[in-house]
Amino acid sequence: DEIIISLRNGMFDAIIEVADTGIGITEETKEKIFERFYREDKARSRQTGGNGLGLSIAKTIVTDMKGKISVDHNSPKGTKFTITFPKTK
Repeated sequence: DEIIISLRNGMFDAIIEVADTGIGITEETKEKIFERFYREDKARSRQTGGNGLGLSIAKTIVTDMKGKISVDHNSPKGTKFTITFPKTK
């Protein structure tokens, strides 16, 4: 559907939000989505798209930069990822 990217400059953090208005994710998926090789759609294979590594790599990069990444439901529909980086002097 639609993808919205927003940047905010907090007092102590820089915040990036990436939200979509798609079908969303289940609670089970929210718990596993950053695991290596995890795919929500079990019918997908490497031949039909994805290795299940993208979000695992994103989490590693964000964590290595002392940031945090999370996923939640985007009300009224879709998914929202939030990435927060601490500001440094």
